[in-house]
Amino acid sequence: MSLEQITSPTLSPRCMRCMLDKYLDACPEDTPWQVRADYLRLVLRTVADGSESMTAPEISDALSGVLRDWFGITRDYTEIKRHFNELVLGIEPQLAERMAASDDPLDLAIRCALVGNFIDFGPTGDVSEEKLLQLVDQASAMALYGESLADLKERIAEAHTVTVLTDNCGEVVFDKLLMAQIARINPKAQIMAIVRGADTSNDATMDDARQVGLGSVARVIPNGSSIAGTSLSHVNEETLAALRESDLVISKGLANYETLSGRGENIYFLFLCKCALYVEAFGVPLYTGMIVRGV
Repeated sequence: MSLEQITSPTLSPRCMRCMLDKYLDACPEDTPWQVRADYLRLVLRTVADGSESMTAPEISDALSGVLRDWFGITRDYTEIKRHFNELVLGIEPQLAERMAASDDPLDLAIRCALVGNFIDFGPTGDVSEEKLLQLVDQASAMALYGESLADLKERIAEAHTVTVLTDNCGEVVFDKLLMAQIARINPKAQIMAIVRGADTSNDATMDDARQVGLGSVARVIPNGSSIAGTSLSHVNEETLAALRESDLVISKGLANYETLSGRGENIYFLFLCKCALYVEAFGVPLYTGMIVRGV
């Protein structure tokens, strides 16, 4: 599997299989066989019809709608999100101290922002707090792939406007620390943080932004969409304008990469390589920190 294949408009076979595994067995066990059969046909049709024109987050959103419409099944992530926001807020002072004592605070902030991408209930359904804290402790020695940190730090120092596309709960606290360091390095830069416009999985919304105090370091706006990532055909005009006009866009997480890859040279994608498909495509170990410049 090549990188060109997994970032092409056509959804990869492995992504299709992963989605089918997630949704085919999602209906209640006591569902009558005819209802189950009709549901399965619609799931298959949704994946088949959308695979040529829709990104993985867009198809996943459509499948979530099918599951909700047929069985009223939605997962409430409210408590999980509050918990992980509070968990990372609890270590925020220590992280800020580590950055202040570091020879290169911005370098450490970027690495911590990458570590924060571990908090993702999409691919795995579970997140080990012990593993998260281990990754935080080892952030300064994290293996990195892609564009050099020096390139990104140079862009940060020169930018007049910086937009950060946030991803998950908890992770958004690490992003907050990164934005604070951006402001320290480049106090003249206007910083905007964009969150999801409505609940989707454990992604950060305005409620999460308020909980973690994101507004203290950036102007925060919702993107107007409930789709994971940043689907340009679904987000609001303010988000589109930020993407067009910002000198630098820092895009967090795989869903943002999947929806924005190839959409602009001003985008730097930051994520952990935590999906087997991307581990194979990039040829890196699991949980490698990725810094990939857009084209």
